[in-house]
Amino acid sequence: MTSKPASQADLARARDGDGDIRPATFGYLGAIVLGPVIPLVVYAVGSRRSPFMRYHAATAVNLSLTAMLYGLCCLILGGLLALDSTIVALVVAIAVGLVIWASMLRYLIQGVISANRGERREMPDWICAHIVS
Repeated sequence: MTSKPASQADLARARDGDGDIRPATFGYLGAIVLGPVIPLVVYAVGSRRSPFMRYHAATAVNLSLTAMLYGLCCLILGGLLALDSTIVALVVAIAVGLVIWASMLRYLIQGVISANRGERREMPDWICAHIVS
């Protein structure tokens, strides 16, 4: 959960007006609104141009895909609980879904802050599966 500064070359390139900080930040903000769509676009466009942008876009994609997988698991849990009681299923699924959403939002906002600062932030493995690298 600690943030590591980017390498000097990445940081210098990101601050030279090369335009790397804004798309990296936009990838995280897009993940908050549209899931993995915007970070995938940022990843596809900027992954070859900048290692800084590639790292942050891949992290945003991984965070949003992990959130989608957790959401799918929450729906499965709710469906299984609905076989017994609809009220219990709704209470448990909504509570688990809100906890997942709040923790994902926290890490996406931390990613926005670290991208704006030109830093790399390592996300914990439980919240960010490494699907895209």
